[in-house]
Amino acid sequence: MAVAIAGVLASPIVYAQEANITELDAIEVSADAAEPSGTAPSDGYTAEATVTGTKTTTNVVETPQSISTVTADQIEDQNAANLGEVLRYTAGARGETFGFEPRTTFLRIRGFDVATSGLFRDNLKLANPGFAAGYSLEPYGAERIDVLKGPSSVLYGQAGPGGLVNYVSKRPTFDTRREVRVEAGTNDLVQGQFDISGAVNDSDTLAVRLVGLVRDSETQVDFVNDDRKYLAPSLTWQPTDATRLTVLAHWQYDDTQPSQRYPLQGTLEPNPNGPIPDNRFTGEPGYDAYERRESAIGYEFEHRINDQIVLRQNVRDYRNDVDDQTIYTTGLLADQRTITRSRFDSFGRIDGLAMDNQLQLTAQTGSAEHTVLVGLDHQDIDVSSRQFFGAASNLDIYDPVYGAPVPDAPLFKDEDGQLKQTGIYLQDQIRVDRWTVSLGGRYDVARSETINNLTGATASREDEAFTGRAGAGYQFANGFAPYVSYMESFLPTTSIDAAGNPFEPETAHQYEVGVKYQPNTDTLVTLAWFDLTREDYLTTNPSTFANEQKGEANSQGLEMEARTRLFHALDVIASYSYTDAEITKASNPVEEGEPLEYTPEHEAALWGKYNFRGGVLHGLGLGAGVRYIGESFGAAFNADNSALEVPDVTLVDAAITYDIGQVSLGLHAQNLLDEQYVATAFDSSGTYGTRREVTGSVAYRF
Repeated sequence: MAVAIAGVLASPIVYAQEANITELDAIEVSADAAEPSGTAPSDGYTAEATVTGTKTTTNVVETPQSISTVTADQIEDQNAANLGEVLRYTAGARGETFGFEPRTTFLRIRGFDVATSGLFRDNLKLANPGFAAGYSLEPYGAERIDVLKGPSSVLYGQAGPGGLVNYVSKRPTFDTRREVRVEAGTNDLVQGQFDISGAVNDSDTLAVRLVGLVRDSETQVDFVNDDRKYLAPSLTWQPTDATRLTVLAHWQYDDTQPSQRYPLQGTLEPNPNGPIPDNRFTGEPGYDAYERRESAIGYEFEHRINDQIVLRQNVRDYRNDVDDQTIYTTGLLADQRTITRSRFDSFGRIDGLAMDNQLQLTAQTGSAEHTVLVGLDHQDIDVSSRQFFGAASNLDIYDPVYGAPVPDAPLFKDEDGQLKQTGIYLQDQIRVDRWTVSLGGRYDVARSETINNLTGATASREDEAFTGRAGAGYQFANGFAPYVSYMESFLPTTSIDAAGNPFEPETAHQYEVGVKYQPNTDTLVTLAWFDLTREDYLTTNPSTFANEQKGEANSQGLEMEARTRLFHALDVIASYSYTDAEITKASNPVEEGEPLEYTPEHEAALWGKYNFRGGVLHGLGLGAGVRYIGESFGAAFNADNSALEVPDVTLVDAAITYDIGQVSLGLHAQNLLDEQYVATAFDSSGTYGTRREVTGSVAYRF
């Protein structure tokens, strides 16, 4: 299969050789795009280099680990409005685990949660201990989004086993770029965006950028809105070619309501009253609310002492406040139409400081070229969580009458936690002829303290760990690059169990064998097999919202992802994932041997967009995509204690764009055929996927 795909993707080379040669006008290339970069804009859907995999600018084919990059061009072509939509066509990643979810993005890679342990912004971690807070990163502010698959603690410290998602912010450019965009669409969506960048002095040593967005929108669920305000200023000062300082800041405010959970009878299972409408609101209008206030400021500093030595320091100070109030479904009465409900309120705050100091050395020893990275990073995180839990009135889910008083709920969790982690890491990227070898090791010290304000008890612990990784690859002249790697991860936690005892750190290790194919800068194919084991991991009980530590899970699988541009006009993404994931040890023996929840065994996606570049159709773009989400198993069980199966679904997306000089028009549709489907199941509930959304846009660039 890989050989056949490679042959098709190599066709532009053959096409170019056979076609008549046409002399083109000279094209002026700006300094921002002079050489491959892990943070600069990419033309099309293929990124040639990355900094996420190694923290050094490295060609993707030389990195012995599976990496996917979603570029700004792909985000725009697919009109992705949240991180879940961004990852729809990425192999091994699932961004819409719970279907329609306006609050936050529940990400999973290779079967394991990433949202709480593997979310990074500009190579610095965003701490997220679960229900205390959460993130919903704005795609319009991203230059690219990298997905690094597999344990990555050697470079990044605290990280989950599945991998990490690194959001790379838009940075100032020294060439002028200005865009204003207006969108309107389904669910009374009205959205305005702007992106302004350029140099501010004649010597081109200072550049600024300002990215902003305002959205006012309803959703497919009654009484649930999805409003956002986002502002991201940045500044780059480059007094010499050897020194660069970039200051990055952002502020975001989200105003929405919690997602809906419906009884299994009426979603996954039959109900004599019929299917439950997917626009049904199960809470109380005027009470349910979800507000997030997020802010951050930081900088990236780089100084090149000479051709062999580079110093870097990356710092971010950030805060995330979340107020979450909800009346949610807990059960279904015998009449099969009246739901029981409970009240859950959560007020959380995260204050974090992240710092990463790096020294990069380039040296030659005989025929071997070394790129050595020595790093010292530190995280200081303060977490506050107050949660209330109590009863609420029943509701007829088929004929709801709202307005029942919401009774007071007692405080059942009141915790303050602190986590400090310091890590020292060393990496050596060795190149000998066409061989590349990557070796790395890290030593971590993590100290955590959790205060239970209800009892006055304090739980603290200190953990130390060494993690390592090793990989090797060979780059053939024809573009093929086979590789093999071994990786480990280490993840301490600030959480405590019901008895007030701190949980053990989570660990994981993975073996990966793969091959990458890059015959030109427009094409990248990755085929990878992996075997990933996770131990002592935490899950959140959907009924009590308390953390629980399970034993062990294993995920094995095969992933294929291809990105290319054919005939200089057709951008294509194709992906396939096979994931065999199961729980091998569990605190509840019933779960042992069961499939890992929320993880389809098979997923596949294909997207293409053709841009006409001549004739009467010049400027027209036509795009279409199809996504297959295979059968999965929810965190719920049948009467015989077998995991509850969630059916597969096939979804279609489409896009039409038209560029008229400085003006661009767009019409995008997601779930074009308006499929109603159940995304997942947990406890005794099911959740629906996102229905059809159609958005029209007008952009003006000047």
